[in-house]
Amino acid sequence: MRPEPVDVCIIEDDADQRALLFRRMLDQHFSAITAEDAEAGLTQVRHHRPRVVVCDMMLPGMSATELCRQVRADPTLDTTYFVVITGCADRDVKNTALNTGVDNYLVKPYDAEELIAQVRNGLRISHLQERLRRAALTDGLTGLWNHAQFRDLLEREFARTNRYGGGVAMLMLDLDHFKAVNDTYGHETGNLVLQGTACHLLRMVRDTDIVARYGGEEFAVVCPETSLNDAMQLAERIGRTLADTVRVAHHPQLTVTASIGVCATSDARVLAVGDLIDLADQALYLAKRRGRNSVACSDDIGALGTTVELEQEDVGRLRKQIVSLNMQAKELCLQSVWALVQALEARDRFSAWHSRNTTFYVTGLAEAANLPAPLRSAVANAAMLHDLGKIGVPDRVLQSTAALTEEQAAVVRQVPLVTCRILEPLRVFETEIAIIRYLREHFDGTGYPLGLSGAAIPIGSRLLAVAECFEALTSERPHRHAVDMATAAELIGNEAGRHFDPQFTELLKQVLRTQGKAWLNRIRRSRTELARMSRAATAGVG
Repeated sequence: MRPEPVDVCIIEDDADQRALLFRRMLDQHFSAITAEDAEAGLTQVRHHRPRVVVCDMMLPGMSATELCRQVRADPTLDTTYFVVITGCADRDVKNTALNTGVDNYLVKPYDAEELIAQVRNGLRISHLQERLRRAALTDGLTGLWNHAQFRDLLEREFARTNRYGGGVAMLMLDLDHFKAVNDTYGHETGNLVLQGTACHLLRMVRDTDIVARYGGEEFAVVCPETSLNDAMQLAERIGRTLADTVRVAHHPQLTVTASIGVCATSDARVLAVGDLIDLADQALYLAKRRGRNSVACSDDIGALGTTVELEQEDVGRLRKQIVSLNMQAKELCLQSVWALVQALEARDRFSAWHSRNTTFYVTGLAEAANLPAPLRSAVANAAMLHDLGKIGVPDRVLQSTAALTEEQAAVVRQVPLVTCRILEPLRVFETEIAIIRYLREHFDGTGYPLGLSGAAIPIGSRLLAVAECFEALTSERPHRHAVDMATAAELIGNEAGRHFDPQFTELLKQVLRTQGKAWLNRIRRSRTELARMSRAATAGVG
């Protein structure tokens, strides 16, 4: 478990100044830690996650701007508030620091009260950001993780299990006859039942377990490093104690029970996160069919024999109808989001065709790879949507005519993750979100956000990475010229086994041999359009 964040980290190589700043922070009742050089300071920041960093501009090992750049590159630390104290009043140095991400720049001799005010402002901003972050990730009624955060945490645990071994178990819990509770006692009483159930679950699980409100009266519990048998025992304890623990004072006759389904990654049918959820959900409905107020595990699915089979025809027919409605809704949603992507691309004519071309290339690769039709569709959709996160990239970076600095590149690298956060509420894009989230993973495990490697990276992400790189290499950019298709394929092939999946770098070469003419026409068409847009922009300036 990580320690709670401290208020202030002081990084100062002068021992007297360091001690003076430390005393001033303690006098204001701020929690504080210190470091005498940049390397030690970076270690302290990564470990303690201070809300505010107060540091000298020139530190042994690196400057404050370099330190700030490294901290900003870590998405878990990029909200850290930076106050730099320096004897340099040079305007260019100050502007460089502020553009790097430093929040405040105080020149010695500084006003001690101004410093304290700046630190207090940083703490106020940090607390506000924490409240906003918490609100975005938790359910407002119960305080548990919400559905979106639950999926994200479960995906992390699943990826960790795939990479390092071990197992993950999951409980899916549904309160019995909850609609009757709302109808009989009112929604306020129903809310009290939901809150009481949440508190009960938190008391029953370990600190390392994840408890979430899955939706409505459904809850989910994720148990890392837990066997199916241990998860079953936990589910039985929860079910056995629920009625006695969750009580509503003014309705003593109200009894709360739940049906619980249990599954674990040890089940051979669990190949992906969706499989784990689906099997836990099926086990839950098995518990309901057994009469509710019971526990069932994924091993029991099908145990009701003929009775279940007799219901399957109606269930299958209704499911097909629901799937059809869902696909219609998804298509409408996709059209709306695509319009937003095109509007965003208009900000930068050099990448205006990027999403369209990438979609064209990845579709050809997916067909050549003989991927299942649903996955081909999802990969194509992901290619269309993956750059939506550019809305968070400043124009000065997006429209830069020079090669990107390391700081600017760090901002651009976050685009897929920003896209995922934007699309998260649209559950119809669940598969597409997963493909985009892991687009920057590298085949050798050196990518991010999780450092996945090889087959642990979703196949759609690996395929899209090749298509996107091919599009970027064959397109003109302000700071470099495009390369031809053969050179692009060679450059991508050189990264086989490191950045890209070797089977897909070879697939790219095969597709170019069979579809090269169509791909070349695509490149020429986009270059013609770029030239037209450039002329229009020049005429507009004139």
